[in-house]
Amino acid sequence: MSKVSHVRAELGRLYGEARRGEVDVQDASRLANLLGILHRVIASSDLEERLEAVEQRLKQEEPPK
Repeated sequence: MSKVSHVRAELGRLYGEARRGEVDVQDASRLANLLGILHRVIASSDLEERLEAVEQRLKQEEPPK
């Protein structure tokens, strides 16, 4: 999983399975917690990449000193 949308989809699938009794609720809770952590890691990584791109662009536009 490399996108927040993938994590959201997996969380939705997991929720449905838990509601239908296909996955034990405690297991689903643990997995949902891990998915929450993964979501934060991916979101932070995406933000870091975007910030680096902005910084690079600003360096290129910086007038000579």
